[in-house]
Amino acid sequence: MREYPIVVREIGGKHRLGVEEAAEFDADLREVVAEGYSRIDVEDCEDGEQVGTVVASETAPEVETVRWRD
Repeated sequence: MREYPIVVREIGGKHRLGVEEAAEFDADLREVVAEGYSRIDVEDCEDGEQVGTVVASETAPEVETVRWRD
C-alpha cells in the first residue's frame, strides 16, 4: 500500500486541503478532498498540518481507504 498525506496549505491567504504527491497518483481525489472539508475545519489548522492520509493500492490507481485524524 502507498500512503499520501492530506495536508492543509495556505494559498492566497486561504486555507485549502490537498493531497501531497497527488500528481503521481492517477485517480480522482476530489471526493476525498470534499469529504475533508466536511470533516475538518481548515481555518483552525496551520499551514502544512496533516489532517489525514489516503491509502492506495500499489498495483492500481484506486483509493483503498482514507484515514482522518481524530
